[in-house]
Amino acid sequence: MKRLIWILSLIILIIAAVFFYQYSMRNNEEHNKKMFDVVMTEKMQDLYDQAQDWSKPLQFDIHDRRLHGDYKVLSEFLLQVWSNNIETRNTYLRTLKQNHWDQFLNVQRLEKDKANGFKESDQILENVHKAMDVYQKENEQNKKQALAKAATLQMSEDKKQALLEKLKNNQQVIKEDSLFANELQIIHKADDMLDMLKKYKWQVKDQQILFYEDAQVKKFNALYQSVLKQDAKIEEKKIQNAEAVTSDDDANSANVAQSETPKIEDNHK
Repeated sequence: MKRLIWILSLIILIIAAVFFYQYSMRNNEEHNKKMFDVVMTEKMQDLYDQAQDWSKPLQFDIHDRRLHGDYKVLSEFLLQVWSNNIETRNTYLRTLKQNHWDQFLNVQRLEKDKANGFKESDQILENVHKAMDVYQKENEQNKKQALAKAATLQMSEDKKQALLEKLKNNQQVIKEDSLFANELQIIHKADDMLDMLKKYKWQVKDQQILFYEDAQVKKFNALYQSVLKQDAKIEEKKIQNAEAVTSDDDANSANVAQSETPKIEDNHK
């Protein structure tokens, strides 16, 4: 009889221990998830703030002692991916600035360059096209490396598969919605505008470029208005990105990799 009571007591203790372990694991998982949200919100805001000053490299720590296990792995992976994307873009933006892209349509510069056969303008466009090609290739490489790295992460299979699915979905977002797509449109318009400046006669009056034929004026203004439209889209996208950072609804899908593009100076009509 005593032996039976001892066996029953042991079984009860084992069952209680199992339930206690499961309860502790659930609590631990909930705590880690909440801490993950807190850490990611703080880190994303810091990363976004730093990204706005593209004139200098990032100084950003992806690690945080408050996280453990899968959520630590996930957090560090996402923050590293975003840091790489931001640094790639900011390097590209610094290159644009170094090549005076923001001064390309400056009326005084164009008038001076006109007398020199538009050599400076041709060089600016050539350098900016190269910078865009490099950025596009490096951006694609970053995406491929992120997917490859995600597949090797040491974490639970369900979280890993969810991460891979989200990464793939994010990479399938329509390209026309990106800042870079708008920037490509701007440089194509700049190519067309320079072609017009080379082909037709024009003069500068009251800080404006004036062509001699109405058709030329309309075409040039249409190109310029298109540039302004693309600039407006870029501003709208930047606002959306900022709102994504301040929202904690989906911390691991927000886009913080977009920084402000050096604007082409707006001083002609």
